[in-house]
Parts: sequence; C-alpha cells; structure tokens
Amino acid sequence: MKKSQRYFLLSILFFVCSILAACGGETTSSDGDTSDSDSGEKITLRVTSALAPTHGQWEGFFVPWMEQVTEESNGRVEFVTFTSGELVEAGNELDALNEGTVDIAAPLLPIYDPQKFPLSEVSMLPLSSSDPIIAGRAYNKLVTSEHKFSNGKTFQEMEYGEHGIKAFGPTISQEYSISTTGLEFNSPADLKKAKLRTPSRIHEIYSKHVGINSVTMPTFDLFDAMSRGAIDGSYLFIADWTGYGFQELFKYTVQGINLGHFGSVLAMTEDKWNSIPEDIQQIMIKAMDDHRDAGSQLWVDRSAEIIESTKAEGAKFVQLEDTDPEVKKVLEDGLVKTWHDFIDLLEEQGEPGKEVAILWRDLIVEEGGSVPEEIMELK
Repeated sequence: MKKSQRYFLLSILFFVCSILAACGGETTSSDGDTSDSDSGEKITLRVTSALAPTHGQWEGFFVPWMEQVTEESNGRVEFVTFTSGELVEAGNELDALNEGTVDIAAPLLPIYDPQKFPLSEVSMLPLSSSDPIIAGRAYNKLVTSEHKFSNGKTFQEMEYGEHGIKAFGPTISQEYSISTTGLEFNSPADLKKAKLRTPSRIHEIYSKHVGINSVTMPTFDLFDAMSRGAIDGSYLFIADWTGYGFQELFKYTVQGINLGHFGSVLAMTEDKWNSIPEDIQQIMIKAMDDHRDAGSQLWVDRSAEIIESTKAEGAKFVQLEDTDPEVKKVLEDGLVKTWHDFIDLLEEQGEPGKEVAILWRDLIVEEGGSVPEEIMELK
C-alpha cells in the first residue's frame, strides 16, 4: 500500500472514532442508563394528571416539585405536562404508565380501584385527630416503608410492585368532614334522614354504622345532584370545595371529627424509575420531601379562607363537641366499628388487614396524630 493511501485510511478511521466518541457521552442505552450520568443529557418525562391546574395538590406539590427537579438537575430533566385528564382520563393512569403513553402519573389514584389496590384505603380510616401535614408524612412513610408484613413483603411490594409500579407519597388530602346543603344533625333521627355521597368503601361502612344513607357517585356529578335535591350532601374535605363550586351549596358542616384522608401517589413504572440516573433519583426524592409539608399547608390555608367566606354567606360550622350528646355518641361509635369492619373485609380477601391498619395507626401517632382509644389496643 502506498504511503498516501495509508495516510488517507488512517485519517478516515480517526474521523470516525472521533464522531463515535463525541456521540457516546450523550447516548442513552436501551434500558435508559447513560454512559455518563453527568454528561448533560436531557431527560424528558411526560406527566399526566387528572387534576385541574388550580387543584391544591397540583399547585402546592407537583408544580414546585417539577420546578425544583428541573432547577437542581441544571435543566437535565424536562417535564411535559397534561392536566385535567386531557391525555389520560382519571382511572386509566396505571394502563397509561405500563403502555408507555406517559412516564409519570401525578397522581395515581389507588383508592378508586380497591380491587387492584386493596390496602390503600387504609388512609381513609377515621381518626381522632390529624391534619394534612401529619397524615402526609405518615402516608409517605407507609408507601415507602421497609416494614415487612407477615407475608415477607412491604406495602410497596404488595400494592404497587405487583403492577410494576414505583410509588412515592406526595401530599395527602385534608381530613374529611360531613357537609350538607342544610340538613342539620340535631338528633340521631336526622342522621337517618341524610343521604350523602360516599367517596370510598370505608365511608360506606361508616355510614352504615351511623345510620346515614350512602350514595356512590363521582365528585363531578355531586353539584348537580345536590342542586336537584337528589342527595343532601357529602363526605368531603373543605379545602376542595372551591374546585367544584360546592361553597355555593354547603350550608352545614360537622367539624372536629376526622373521617380520613384521601391518599394518592406519584407513580412511574419500575423500569422507568430504574432508567433514571441515581443522582437524578436523589434530586427527585429530595424535592418531594422539600415540598410535602408546604403543599399540605396549602390545604389548611385554603380551608380557613373557605370557612371564613362561606360563614359570611350564612354557612354553619358545628364542632362535634357542640352537637347533641346522642348524635356525638353515634358519630364517635361509628369510628371504631369502621376500623374493625375494614380489617375484617381485607382479611376475608386474604389481605393483611389488621397488620396494615396497625402500621397506619402507629405512623399517624408517630407523626403527632391520634386514634380512638380502642384502636390503640389493637395488637
């Protein structure tokens, strides 16, 4: 081979190697791992949410979480968001994750699907005292706990691992109250007159024990049903009223009785989570922890504003302690019976009902909340 030909071929080889080396630092492998996690490669994540852009959890937690992740990753992470169910309808998030339509569900709503997620309703169990901050911390600990149940599995493995999902606890809802369009509970007979919308099986169980007639329907249908007089009210947390216009209709609310918290999760598939570089994973987890309490406080602040404004329009808020003694006893007795029925329901389905109830109780108490005395005696 002539010297000029050899030089030409070596030049070509050097050029090709240079191109490959330059590209190598920004190439993502088939499983999503990068050859250099600090290469500056951009990670684009598609996020679906059934929440409206003004929803407290979206505004108070998910938006600041995404902003912090983007900032602390120096722009390596980019989120493309779809709210109000515009891409994926509420209830279809699990399928969308597993099909790859989206990368993150913000949030996934396990309480709406107890067949797939039987343990998640535990956050709806009634408590003696709690608030969104206490319950939010407890719920994240529940979802991410390393505690092993008698079957050798964690809560995460039982509820989400079975579906290939990695889950984290964002904020949780404000505690549920009982609100009506005007029906007051001045005697146990008034409870039996009431027809209320129930958002979960646990509220149906509670309704049975206190004599309230329960109706199952989506929240989106509630305004029309109450406007027509088809039902008298609902179990709902006050901070969510303005999202549906309920502040125009609710005229009577019993407070001082905690009828549970609606829990949801920030979710992605395990494969997607494992494809994200470890330093980005840590940024994501830290950002969740940084915004959980502040996002929970938003519910508290909204509730105070709503109570003040609706009182000015004639709405009545009654503390449980100030209700008729017989009404108070019925409402309180229903709390303990609901825990036992929930435990029995899960145990009959082959689930660790008692174990998960005790774990939730202990986490709530650890964070500063309380449960009925009889529930503290569960072992």
